[in-house]
Amino acid sequence: MSGRVQLFCLGLIIVLLIICGVIAWQTTADTRPSNVSGTLLQVFLYHVSWLMFLFLPLVIWGFKHKQVSLGFTIVGVLGLILGIYARFVEPNLLIVKESHIKTGYKLKIALISDMHYGLYSTTGQMQRLVNKLNSLEVDAIVVAGDWTYEPPKKFSLIQQLAPFKQLQHPVYSVIGNHDEQMPGPDITQELEVALIANGVRPIEGQSIDLGKVRLAGIADLLPANTRHERLQALKIQDKPLLLLTHNPDSLHKLPKLTQPFVMLAGHTHGGQVNLPILTQKILSLVTKGHYKRGLYVLPQNNQIFVTSGIGMVGLPLRFAMPPTIDVLQFK
Repeated sequence: MSGRVQLFCLGLIIVLLIICGVIAWQTTADTRPSNVSGTLLQVFLYHVSWLMFLFLPLVIWGFKHKQVSLGFTIVGVLGLILGIYARFVEPNLLIVKESHIKTGYKLKIALISDMHYGLYSTTGQMQRLVNKLNSLEVDAIVVAGDWTYEPPKKFSLIQQLAPFKQLQHPVYSVIGNHDEQMPGPDITQELEVALIANGVRPIEGQSIDLGKVRLAGIADLLPANTRHERLQALKIQDKPLLLLTHNPDSLHKLPKLTQPFVMLAGHTHGGQVNLPILTQKILSLVTKGHYKRGLYVLPQNNQIFVTSGIGMVGLPLRFAMPPTIDVLQFK
C-alpha cells in the first residue's frame, strides 16, 4: 500500500511541476522581462511554492508510516511552516510604522517604496495599500521608486496603476532601478505618463515647496545612468531639504549642500528576508553606506531614512521584514 501511495504522490508532483512550468512560460511571455530566463525561473518558483502545502502532510504521513526519521520530520515540518509563512503570510501583511525625526520644522508624511507591481503583486494588494494610505492623516505621500517589476504587457501602466488615482493626499515620486528595467526595455517614460494620469507627480530633477521645507527629487543610481548628474533640484537652497531618491547610496553623489537635509530612500527592502547577522553582511556588500532600514544620523546633523518597502524581487518571500508604510513625523 505504501509503495502505491508513494508512486501516486511522485506522479502527482511531476504533473504539478509540469503545470507550474507551463504557467511560468505563459506568464513570462505576457510580461516585459528584463531577463527572460531569470523571469521564467522566478515565476516557476512562485507557482511551485504552492507545493509546500502538499509536502507538509506528506512529511507527516511519512513519519507516521516510518518512512522518514523524527529528525527529518522536525526539520521538514519547521522548514515548510516557515516557508509557507514567508511566501503566503508575511508578504500580505501591511503595517504602519511611525518614526519621529528632529528637524526644527513640523511636517508629517507617508513614505513608501518598492511596490514592484508585476510578477508577484495583485490588484487587491495595490487597492489595500491605497485604502490604508487614505486612512492616514498626513500632509503628503512620497514614493521612493520601484513601482514595477516586469509588469504584464496586456494592460497599459495607466490601467495597472489606476487605484492610485483614489489617493486623497498629494503624492510625489521618483523612479527606481526596476522601473528602468535594465538590461531590459526602459519603461521610465511610459511610467511617468501613467503616474501623472493617476494623480502622482514625478519630481525627479525638480523641487517643490512644502511650507518650511523644500522637497527635491534625485534620480536613481545605476551603472549606466547619467541622470543622477541632473541635480537642478538642489540649486535652490533657501530652506531645509527633504531629498527623495531611490537608492540610499545616492547620498555619496550629492554636491556640497549649505542647508541641512533629510534624505528619504528605499531600494534595500530591509534585506527582504531578514536573518540575524547574514542579512546585514549581504547588504554591506551591495551598499556603500551599509543601509538596511530606519533612520541614520549623518555628519553635520543631516539624516537619512530608508524604508523597507512593500513588494518583493528575486524570490517571492518576505521574512521578519513585512511590507511597511513609514509615517514620518518631523518636528
